[in-house]
Amino acid sequence: MHRLLFHLFFLSGFLIPGPCIKAQYADSIKIMTWNIRLDVASDGEHQWKYRSKPLASFIMQQQPDVLGVQEAMHHQVRQIKCKTKGYKVIGVGRDDGSKGGEYNALYYKTNNLRLVRSGTFWLSETPDEAGSRGWDAACNRIATWAEFEQKKSGIHFFVMNTHFDHMGDTARINSAILIQDKLGKLAGHLPAILMGDFNVNSEHRVYRILTFPENEVTLGDTRKRDGCKKSGPDLSYVSFDPDYKPSSPIDFIFATWDFKIISSTIYDFRKNGIYWSDHLPVIVKMILPEK
Repeated sequence: MHRLLFHLFFLSGFLIPGPCIKAQYADSIKIMTWNIRLDVASDGEHQWKYRSKPLASFIMQQQPDVLGVQEAMHHQVRQIKCKTKGYKVIGVGRDDGSKGGEYNALYYKTNNLRLVRSGTFWLSETPDEAGSRGWDAACNRIATWAEFEQKKSGIHFFVMNTHFDHMGDTARINSAILIQDKLGKLAGHLPAILMGDFNVNSEHRVYRILTFPENEVTLGDTRKRDGCKKSGPDLSYVSFDPDYKPSSPIDFIFATWDFKIISSTIYDFRKNGIYWSDHLPVIVKMILPEK
C-alpha cells in the first residue's frame, strides 16, 4: 500500500506542475535599428519637420523593446522621446560627449526592461576621449552600449549601437576591430547584440571581421540565421531619390548565437509614396537564451 502511494505521489509531480516551475525560455524581444537622417534644411521636402511625426508613429506601432537610432541630433533625440510613450533614452552627442553632434541613441521600453549600466566610446585610437576622430574618418564616430535586464525573466543581455564612417575605409576596418575588443571587455559572456549603420555590405572586410567565428564574442547576421522568417527587401539605404537603385543592406543587426532568431523585417515605407528617412528600418524579433 505504501509502495502504491509512493508511485502515485511520484507520478503526480510530472502530471501536475507546481507554481514554481518556470518557462524554458524568456519572452521574445524586438530589436530595431534605424538611421533616421539628421535634420538639415537642404533636404527640402524631406526635412525632419515633415518626417518626425510619421516616423515616431511607426516606432509606436512597432513597439520595439530596444531601438537604436543613428544620425540623430539632440533635438531629434528629444522629440522622438516625447512622441514615444513608455520609452527612456540613453546616449550622448559624438562631438563633445554631451549634446553636440549626432547621437547613436538607444531607446528602451521601461515596462519590459531595466537598465543595468551604459556608456559611449569613440571609434578612434583614443576611445575614451570625447570628440576624438579615428584614422582616416571624415567624422567623429561613436558606439553607445547598454546592459539590460528583462524584468519578467531576470535575464541580462547586452546591446551596442554604432555608425561607421562613410568615407574612411581604414577607419571602418579599425572600428570593427575596436568594436570586437570592446564587446569582449564590456559584454563578456552576456548574450550580445550589435546594430547600426556600418556603411558596408556583407562582402566587405568589415562584415567579415565582425562575424569572424574565432572572435571572443561571436556574432552572426540575424537576417541570415537558419529558421529566421525574412520579409522586406534585402537593402536598407534608399536615398530620397525615387530613381536611386539601392543594392544590398548596409544596416545590420548582429547577435551572438545563443539567441533564437524568429524574424527579420526590413520595412519599405516607399510603397506608400513617402520617405520617413533615407534608410529603411531593420526589425528583428528574437528569443533570449535560457537563464
